[in-house]
Parts: sequence; structure tokens; C-alpha cells
Amino acid sequence: MTGDDFSVLIAGGGVAALEAALTLREASEDRARVELLAPEPTFWYRPVAVAEPFGLGTVRHFDLGALAEEIGVGLSLGALAAVDVDRLEARTRAGATLRYDALLIACGAVPYAAVPGAITFRGPADTERIREVLNAIDSGEVATVAFVVPWGATWSLPAYELTLMTAAYLQASGRHDVELAIVTPELHPLQLFGETASDAVRTLLDEAGAAFVGGAYAVDHVEGSLLLLSGEALSVDRVVALPRLRGQRIDGIPQTLEGFVDVDEHCCVCGTDSVFAAGDVTSFPVKQGGIAAQQATAAAEAIAVLAGASLVPHPFRPILRGLLLTGAEPQYLRRDLSGGSEPDWASASPIWWPPTKIVGRRLAPFLAALTGEMPVSGLEPPVGGVPVDVPLDPRGLGLGLSGPDVPPASPAAEARSVGAAMRSCPPLVGLATTLAEAARGMRERDAGSVLVVDGERLVGLLTARDVLGAVAHGVSPGDAAVGRWMTASPITVTVSTTLDKAETLMTEYGIHHLPVVENERPVGIVGLRDVTRSRRSPDRLSIGLGF
Repeated sequence: MTGDDFSVLIAGGGVAALEAALTLREASEDRARVELLAPEPTFWYRPVAVAEPFGLGTVRHFDLGALAEEIGVGLSLGALAAVDVDRLEARTRAGATLRYDALLIACGAVPYAAVPGAITFRGPADTERIREVLNAIDSGEVATVAFVVPWGATWSLPAYELTLMTAAYLQASGRHDVELAIVTPELHPLQLFGETASDAVRTLLDEAGAAFVGGAYAVDHVEGSLLLLSGEALSVDRVVALPRLRGQRIDGIPQTLEGFVDVDEHCCVCGTDSVFAAGDVTSFPVKQGGIAAQQATAAAEAIAVLAGASLVPHPFRPILRGLLLTGAEPQYLRRDLSGGSEPDWASASPIWWPPTKIVGRRLAPFLAALTGEMPVSGLEPPVGGVPVDVPLDPRGLGLGLSGPDVPPASPAAEARSVGAAMRSCPPLVGLATTLAEAARGMRERDAGSVLVVDGERLVGLLTARDVLGAVAHGVSPGDAAVGRWMTASPITVTVSTTLDKAETLMTEYGIHHLPVVENERPVGIVGLRDVTRSRRSPDRLSIGLGF
């Protein structure tokens, strides 16, 4: 094939999109024509946004058209709205239709407020709000500030950076009468990075005089009180919370309830051959620029093979690196979660190179060359630096920080379990079942949904509303498979899950039913009405009458 024969569409204009474009330029052997589809004409380098309110850094931005021209790819402005996998067509929100041979979805995630009453720090747009907090501290209006990591899909590192830089700001101002705290579901500081990093960060917090409140799930900030799921309340004047993340809805692509996309080890969207996804839009639980760049590299290499390039694509083997800004010496953190013998690291000296916040194999030196801040050739790690290879297994990240993990029940929670309230399963269908067949199954069983299984394993949920949505988009119910329109990887509970936890999930995500599984196999379903009815009904008193 020639570059005119194989068309690659990259939907997005962030880290994953640019890393993929750079990788394709090198790996495709000029066999692919690449087009970026981006919602805005600017690329924002966001990681240093936490330093901007303190005057310790400035968020850089780049003209995306100039970057695309430098890379050698095209650029169209628009946002991805729908994909027709069979016709190899993508549709924008403005109604334009773009054909592709391979599609990479790299449109990121949307931040939204997780703690009502708190200041939500999303990045550059909220710099002034943090400055307002600092001004309120300076004026004596604020004496206590809490920085909150919410439960759900998020990245906790910025909360620690904000805490430590605020402490450094207070110390430089000679203020010792302001109390700081970080409130997080983690049991230990920056738990994801392991014991070594946790100990180092705890020492930094202690030296800064900032309290660590772990295992805490903040739910609201009302009249000077930060309310926790446990029923406790912390007296706090101001609360700064990180956002939760949610993927953008893309019709024709199976997504989780939160809008994330399941991918395989080459970042191919499950159930497709030519659609890939990378970055925060995927269901990988760690939402971080370095991880996004690594996914983009894996996807781009697989796409290059489809275009006819002669290389062996590397699977996605995530490496976790974190640069913690403290207001003084930064801390370089890394952890081996693979179970290997490599020690965890927490160092004031760089342990990767170039020592950037976003560690992209090609993007970091590319941007450095454009800004003149670092040469692109002859780069060598400094003395004391070590190469880092840190495989992450998402199955071993059970920290309750990403995805729809249920926060622990309050001490007063009822001990009753879902098993006592659940009903029998709705109809079960396979991925290839047509929407028409699924609709007939719903009607025959008088059910509002069907569970989608691969063998015996639950992989999705299809509702009557999903069927109507597909029909509204012009899909023929007799031809379209449920695997394209279902909610992938639905939120589930087990028979032993408490009713309190089940209700928390349904309330938090605005849903009315949860599949009940055992060993990934569906065994029933429980609804919000089932939970409330079970709570209202007192245990029946059994009296033996001698019959």
C-alpha cells in the first residue's frame, strides 16, 4: 500500500493523539496518511497547572495546526460523535462523515465535580480559583483547607502537589496558623506508588505540617463541614477537590457506564478489527499522561502493521512514573507492580530521561526541541538516573480509586446482602445477537434489559433505551449486533455485597439496576426498588405451629 491507500483517523488533540501521530510517522514506513480530528486548535501541556497559582510555573500551549504540520499529518477541527464500524466511517457532532481504514479514539475524558460545595481543580481553567484561596488565607478569612481525592476515576498526584505547594507558600509567608489536610480514599499517601514512595510523601507531609486523612470518602462540603461517607464531619473553611473523569459518549462503540472503552493489549477496541483507543478514554484505571502515551505507542504500532509496515508491534505494558512537585525539590516516583524484584523508587534525582512531567517516548523530546529547552539528540541520563520499566497489572490495582469501585459501607450500614433481595436474571444474549432478537427477548420476558455474555462471562448490558437509540441513528435492528450498542463492562455486585453498598452505587451513577455476578457469571439482578423494599420489610417472625 501507499500513503494514499491507507487512511488513519486520530480523534483527539492531546497527549495520546500526538504521541500516536509521531509513532506512525516513524513506524508506518510512509504507508499511512494520518489525519487528526481535534475539537479545538490548541494543545495544552497541562501537568504544570498545579504550579501556576503559586507563580512556580506557566502552562504552555501550542498551535495544533503548527504541530500537525511539523509532524507531517493533516488536521480537521471537530469532535467525534459516532462510528459505523462496518462501513469504516466516523461522524462528527457537526454531521460531517469521515472515512478511515483505521481509527484511533484518543479524545480523552471529561472532568466533572465530585464533591458538592468544593472548589474543583481541573487544570489551567481553575488557576484563579486557587489564587483566590491563597488570597483568602492571606487576608485571614481562611484558617483550614482540605485537598480532596474523590473516589472513582481520577489521578491523585495533583492533590498532593497542591497540598505541599500550599504548605511551602505558607512557610515562605511566615504563616504557621493555617491547617492543611489531604483527604483521600487511599490508606497510605500516594498508595499506588508503593511503600517507599508512601513513606517519602508522608515525611514530606509531616514536615509541611499537613495532616493525612486516609480511607476517607468525601461526599459534600456544607457550611464549613466536610461530610464523609462514614458519617463523620471535618471542620474545614475551604475544600479543593480533584474532579472525577467520564468518557465522552460515542455512538456505535461499546462503552462502560462512565463512557470508557475496553481495549486489548494492543489497544484495539474489543469486538473490532480497525478501531483502537488510547489515553483517558480507555477503561485502564490509571488516568495519566505517561500511560496515555504508552497506549498510543502500542496502538500506533498495531495500526502501522495494518497499513503494511514490517514490524512486530509491542503490546501495551504500562510503566508508571510520577514527578511530584512540592514547591521545593521535586520527587521522582516509580513502582514495580509486576511482582518482580525491582525496588520502589522515591528520589530527588531524575530516574528517567528526559525528566518531564509527561513521559512520552517521542512527544517529550519533540516538544523540547520546538521550545529549545532541550536538545533532541545525544540525550543521556544524568549520573544517578536509572532506566525504568514498571509493568502495571490493572487487576492488581484494587485501591478503590479508579472505576466504579464501591466505597466501604458506614459502620451503621445494614449487614443484609444483595443475595436476599436480588431477582432472577434478565434474558442472556451473545455479542453477535441482533438488536431485533434482543428486543424480542425483552418483550417475551417482560424485561427492560438483557445481559450480554461471552460464553458464561458477563461483558455488557443492553437496555430498551439503547435499542431505541440505535434505531434513532438509522441502524437496522435486524442487522446490528448488540455488542456495538451495549454498555460494556457494566457495574456489578455480588450476592454478598451489602444493600448499603448497592444503593450507594445506584445512587452515585444514576442507575436503577445492577447485575449480580459470581466469578464473572451473571446469577441475578437487583434493583433500587428491591433494595428499598427489602429495607422496609422487617424480618418475619417464624413461629412453629406443630404442623
